[in-house]
Amino acid sequence: MKSILLADNRSDLLATLEPILKHWGYRVLSTRKADQAAAFLQESAPCLLIIGEELFSDPALAIPPEAGKRIKSGDMPVIALKQTGTGKLPLTPSETLEVPVELFALFAFIQSRVEKHPRQNLRLRLKLPGMYSLQDGSFMLADVLSLSVNGLFFKSATPVKKGDRITVVFPLIGLCKEIEIKATVIYTVLPEAENKFSQGFGAVFDELSEEHGAQLQQFIRKHFLNEVSANQDGVGSFEENQLKD
Repeated sequence: MKSILLADNRSDLLATLEPILKHWGYRVLSTRKADQAAAFLQESAPCLLIIGEELFSDPALAIPPEAGKRIKSGDMPVIALKQTGTGKLPLTPSETLEVPVELFALFAFIQSRVEKHPRQNLRLRLKLPGMYSLQDGSFMLADVLSLSVNGLFFKSATPVKKGDRITVVFPLIGLCKEIEIKATVIYTVLPEAENKFSQGFGAVFDELSEEHGAQLQQFIRKHFLNEVSANQDGVGSFEENQLKD
């Protein structure tokens, strides 16, 4: 399991980011103190350092030489979390993120810099009632089993072909909104034993409007954070206001 060093003097921010990173499958070393962060860097080899600018500029951090080499070479990327009134940083971070943190930007950076096979979008696994229509205009009921701002996966009893242009409709439960978007089928799943005899297809959204994009991000963010909260100990410590709406 890859590890991430998360260091910041803001306890509410740590309480927000730590469960999110763990939910994404990383081991998280978390601290509010510069000297502890330095000890972690000396004793371990994290794949990523996420650190508040105040701690990063603290002389007590004393970055070990080997860790410094990894940071300079890009082998250990650094995300600096913005703080006001900080001094000069000892090393140039790979990325600087504002606080509150934008969830999708954090996910995109980690995927692009840490993972060998990065995922393009933060994707929800869920079950939503939905429907889609082919060019003849008749709608068929189906279940949405995964969703991102880029596309979705439908479980459907009706076969479709790769390249089919469709219209998809599904509700954003909890937001009192319904989305209708044009999409293109990019792959299909056949009802075979290895697929538990389920049939479905993945589709990518075409010409997603700014309004629909914002609505999808809001829906995915809300449900993702609910999922994180439901699967962590000490739910009361989860500070959603440390993430940007």
